[in-house]
Amino acid sequence: MTAILQAAGASPPGRGKKRLIRRFGRSQDGAAAVEFGFIAVPFFALLFAIIETALMFWTSEVLEESLSQTSRRLLTGQAVSRYNSTNPATNAQAFRDDICAAAPMGLIDCSKLYVDVKIYTDFAGAKSNTTSPVSNGKLDTSKFAYNEPQPGQIVVARAVLDYSLFLTSWASASLADLGAGHRALVATTVFRAEPFTTPSPGAGT
Repeated sequence: MTAILQAAGASPPGRGKKRLIRRFGRSQDGAAAVEFGFIAVPFFALLFAIIETALMFWTSEVLEESLSQTSRRLLTGQAVSRYNSTNPATNAQAFRDDICAAAPMGLIDCSKLYVDVKIYTDFAGAKSNTTSPVSNGKLDTSKFAYNEPQPGQIVVARAVLDYSLFLTSWASASLADLGAGHRALVATTVFRAEPFTTPSPGAGT
């Protein structure tokens, strides 16, 4: 039978199978796709974690800058005429709204932003009495208040944002400190108010 197949120019069935197996073993078609399939999950996990962290730090920087800009009104005394309600909660809301307005592209969700403005006689007291608003995985703003600074007083102004980690919970779980998918972004500025005089009614802000 083998002699007949050789005479006819054909290979025996067994030899054809061996050639097919050897050809399959040498083939590189689709190898890149298979290799990428092995690393796709860790690659995208790392990519999403990088994006999530970058967005969080960007929002944190925006919050810091917005608080710094808005706090200049406290520094220079403009706040006396701008936040002039007899209700401290109303002044706190106006101060918060100004922080949100200073943030570009609506990066700060004002409904999740809390502000705290306190005054002290010295920097040592400001340091010892300023504690983290995050305790046991919860945001505690019960002691937040708005105190109108007077000339020469030490001012501690804080803005705390309940930030939602929105890309992927599994890639950002290590960033959360307010429960799943949430992190407290805290911006703080400390300064001594200038020796300003109380602005006259109708003065610009």
